[in-house]
Amino acid sequence: MLSIKTFEDRYNNNKKFHHVNVLGLKFRVATNKRSKRKSNKVFYSTNRGIVFNLIPSRYLCLITRTWYGLQLIKRGKKS
Repeated sequence: MLSIKTFEDRYNNNKKFHHVNVLGLKFRVATNKRSKRKSNKVFYSTNRGIVFNLIPSRYLCLITRTWYGLQLIKRGKKS
């Protein structure tokens, strides 16, 4: 089973979020337009997740950390 739900960012119309469910595995992907690449690496990690740098005018970020989870980590409440 595959389901994909797409949402636009409230403040940036170029940014989209895709919630994907593949056979019970759930993950989120963020995409955003950009004028040029920030890095020449194909994959790199940020504080938000893993960036796939394959398309020159758009980036794909597999979100591995949520805002709420980052706040708990900063406060030392990670379990």
